[in-house]
Amino acid sequence: MKPIVVSETIHAPIDLVFQIASDIPNAADRIRGITEIEMLSDGPMGEGTKWRETRIMFGKKATETMWVIKWDPPNEYVVEARSCGTHYLTPITFEEVEPGITKMTFTFTGTPETFMAKVLSKVFAAMTKSLVKCLVADLADIKAACESAHASSESTETV
Repeated sequence: MKPIVVSETIHAPIDLVFQIASDIPNAADRIRGITEIEMLSDGPMGEGTKWRETRIMFGKKATETMWVIKWDPPNEYVVEARSCGTHYLTPITFEEVEPGITKMTFTFTGTPETFMAKVLSKVFAAMTKSLVKCLVADLADIKAACESAHASSESTETV
């Protein structure tokens, strides 16, 4: 599968965007596509953090176990998962394009590792548009949460 890359420009500082985007325990409250998060590890977010995420995909409930394999605040974190013979890798990067404006990018790849996954990858290639739509929607929800939090913090500072 070719990598799927989607980006969003967010009018909020990079530290705030990273904080909100990497707040996995509360992701279901911010991202409409996620119905449930079950944390599988204790402690603060970072390398090794593991969780089970449930969302509606292609009209059905899908639950996947994911974990963080790289943690570099506020620039990047990388999420990994393995499911149905496929290895999924999603670097999530944050770039300050100018003060108070952050570009957030998801780069999603799925690499089939078993014969059956390789066969099915041809079928699932047709679903790429739906997956892009899902990632774009997730980014839009994160953008809304970040910009709302930023606006609230600015109005508090001016009081």
